[in-house]
Amino acid sequence: RLVFVGQYSAGKSSILSMLTGNRDIKIGEGITTQQIAKYDWNGIEVIDTPGIHTELRPDHDAISYEAIASADLLVYVVSNELFDAHLGEKFRTVAIDKDKAGEMILVVNKMCRTSKGNVPEQQEVIKRADGLADVIEPYKPENLNISFLDAESYLDSLDEEDPELAFELRKRSGYDAFVATLNKFVKEKEISSKLTTTLYQMDAEIAKALEHIGSCQNDLDIKALEENFKQQRFLLMEGRNSIRQEVSSIFTNVSSQIKELGISAANLIDSDCKPQEVELALTEKVQEAQALLENVEGTVAATIKSKLDELSLAIETLEGSEFSRELKVRLEGRMNSLPDNVKKILKYGTNALTDASNGIIKNAYHSGVSSGLKLNNFSGSTVHTIVLKVGKFAGYKFRPWEAIKLTKGIAVAAHVVSILGVVLSVGMQITEDIQSEKRRKTLEQNRINIRSQFNDAANGLEDFGRNYIKQVIDKNINPSIQEIDENIRDLQMNAQLHNENHQKLLQLQGDCISLIQEVHQ
Repeated sequence: RLVFVGQYSAGKSSILSMLTGNRDIKIGEGITTQQIAKYDWNGIEVIDTPGIHTELRPDHDAISYEAIASADLLVYVVSNELFDAHLGEKFRTVAIDKDKAGEMILVVNKMCRTSKGNVPEQQEVIKRADGLADVIEPYKPENLNISFLDAESYLDSLDEEDPELAFELRKRSGYDAFVATLNKFVKEKEISSKLTTTLYQMDAEIAKALEHIGSCQNDLDIKALEENFKQQRFLLMEGRNSIRQEVSSIFTNVSSQIKELGISAANLIDSDCKPQEVELALTEKVQEAQALLENVEGTVAATIKSKLDELSLAIETLEGSEFSRELKVRLEGRMNSLPDNVKKILKYGTNALTDASNGIIKNAYHSGVSSGLKLNNFSGSTVHTIVLKVGKFAGYKFRPWEAIKLTKGIAVAAHVVSILGVVLSVGMQITEDIQSEKRRKTLEQNRINIRSQFNDAANGLEDFGRNYIKQVIDKNINPSIQEIDENIRDLQMNAQLHNENHQKLLQLQGDCISLIQEVHQ
C-alpha cells in the first residue's frame, strides 16, 4: 500500500493522475480530495488522501493520519515552497518521531514555479535551503529519498500535439526519474515496510486509546525533561548515522579502487606479454591494493575520532544551553516532590557524575564543569564514556589485505609466474604446438582468475566494513540511545500511573516502537 499525503494544493492528485494515467482524477488549486481514494499502479494499491493541516477542513487530518498508519510506504508531497512551521512540525512527527523517514519519499512538486525550473541546479538549491534542512534534521538531504517533480508539465505533455514540445515538457516534469525512484524504493523496502505496517497501525490505535482514556498530568518540568532526553536522542542518532555513513563510504570507495586494480592487473595478460614484465607489474598492482587496505584503518580511525569530537561538543552544548540550565535549577529545587521514577532517573545520573570510584568518569573531562545535577547521562555515564568505548575501535584489529591470495595462476609463454612467494599454477602449460584458440582461452581464464582474486579482497573488505560498523559503532552507541528511550518511556508512563490501563498501553506502545526500530536496523 503506497499512500500519498501532504498539504492541500501541493499536487498529490496531479501526481496520482500522472502516475496511474487516470485523467478523471479531480485536480485543482483548492481542496479537491475529500476522502480516501484508491487506485492501482502496476499491482500496487496507491492511495490519495485529503490535504492535511488546513484550517478549512481539520477533519481531513484524522482521515490522512489513519491512512499514514496503514501505509506500507509513504509519499509525502510538498510544493516548491517547502514547509511552513506547522507543516514542518507535523512532518517531523511522522518522519522523525515515528521513525518513518526510511519508508518515505519526500516529493517536491511544482518545480516549474522555481526560478530555474526542474533542473539539477535548482534541485540542489532546494536541498540546501534552510526550509528543508531545519525540518529534516538530524537527517541530511542525502540520507532521505527526495524526488523533484512538476506533475502539471507531464499532464500538459500528454495533450501537446508538437512532439518536440511534448518531449521537453515530459523531460521538465521529472516523471521518468520519479518512477525510477519509486520502483527502486518499492523493491528495496517491500519486505521491511510490510513488517512495520501492522506495528504502525497498532501504535496509532494505542495513541487513540490513550487520548480517549485521559490526558497526561500537566507537569511542565517533567515534559521539559522528556524534551531534553529527546534532544539528546536526536544528537546521538545524528552522530551515529553520520559515523555510519562516513565509515561505510570509506570502505566502499577503497573496495571500488581495489576492483579497478584487479581489472588493470588482468589486462596485463595478453598473448604478447613477457613473464618477467608481468611478474613485476602484477607485484606493483598487489602492492597498490595492499597499500589501500593498510591505509583503511588509519582513515577510519581519523574519521571516527573527528565525528566523536563533534558529537561530544554537541552534547555538551546542549547541557550548557539556557533551556538545560534553567531546567536543572527547577528540578534540583523540587527533587523531594518529584515522582519516584523521575527521582530514580535523575539520581542515577547524579551518582554516575559524582562517584569517582566507578572508574568511568574522568576528572580531566569534568574540570571546569559545574557540580550538581547533570542531564546528559547515558547508560549511567556521560557522553565521554561513549567516546571512550567507541574510541577503542583501534583495538578491533583487521587484516583484510590477507584476502588477496593469487592462487589460481597465470601461465605466460610456457612459464609459471610467481608473485610474492605465491606460486601461480595453471591446469595446462602453453607450448608452441598448442592451438591458438586454446592459448586464447587459457589467457582469458587467467585474466578472470586475477580479477576474481582482487574482487574477493574487495568484497571481503565491504563485508568487514559492515561488521565493523555493527561491532564498533552500533554496539557502543545504541545502548545509550536505548537508555534514553527507556527514560523517555518512563517519563511518559509517569503521567499515567494513576491509571492501570494507561500503563499497559504505554508499555505496549513502547514495544511497538522497539520492534519498528529493530526492523529498521
